[in-house]
Amino acid sequence: MYRPQTDHYKQIHFPETIRSHYMLSAQPFNSSYHMHDSYELLLFLNGNGDYYIEHRRYHINRGSLLVINSNEIHRADITGEAPYERVATHFSPDWIRRFSTPYSDLLSCFEKRPAGERNLLSLDHAALEQYLALADRMHTALASDHFGHDVLAASFLVQILVLVNNFFHSHKEQPPVPLPPLSGQIMGYINKHLLESITVRGLADHVHLDPSYLSRKFKEQAGCSLREYIILKRVAFAKDLLRQGKSVTEACQGSGFHDYANFIRTFKKHTGIPPGQYGRRNQT
Repeated sequence: MYRPQTDHYKQIHFPETIRSHYMLSAQPFNSSYHMHDSYELLLFLNGNGDYYIEHRRYHINRGSLLVINSNEIHRADITGEAPYERVATHFSPDWIRRFSTPYSDLLSCFEKRPAGERNLLSLDHAALEQYLALADRMHTALASDHFGHDVLAASFLVQILVLVNNFFHSHKEQPPVPLPPLSGQIMGYINKHLLESITVRGLADHVHLDPSYLSRKFKEQAGCSLREYIILKRVAFAKDLLRQGKSVTEACQGSGFHDYANFIRTFKKHTGIPPGQYGRRNQT
């Protein structure tokens, strides 16, 4: 039976391969849109609220499992008085790929679907208990320094991914909750025109609203400014181009950035490393 740590924030990790932690946050909890260089499994244990992934909004409750790849921007909006309790596991997709076979692709639930779709799995009681038991054993192995602890941790993560993929492929998609009309419309337009020049004035003209009003309402609904949202989407697109082997210049031009120096600076701000280093480290 899973017994979470009692710390407010307890992180356990095996450097650059697996990071897993139990988190308990006071209410309310509202994060900005962000993304990771790792893949993430986020298991919701307690609280009440919504999770936004790309252009989708999901209502989450106990047993909700979110499957998020490294290009999907996301944020939490947790409301109510109950504490926000979850188990988050991050891992390197390139590291786990070696455990896949032609018959069992452990990353299929992350990669074999459109961005921002089928992110939510609602685990039944049996699957939830199995997931928590495996997570508990993985945490124990990660926290150990005994011989073989890393191998054991990897084996438990592989078992978790087998469980998640079986659930993913055998259950229907959980329907998302509609986004607020304005932010949903704007996000859809940005996704379609990401590589073009996008201005607040142009977006305001598109929806026939005053630019200041549009900016204010979008930030109120999306939790970030229009500029921040556009930049995150372009950085995510550039990451994908770099993983495909594109040069830094090609990634800059191909993701909607038109100023090379600004691209380098912005990419490093959001990923922690320059795009050239990112490409060498993550090229598939």
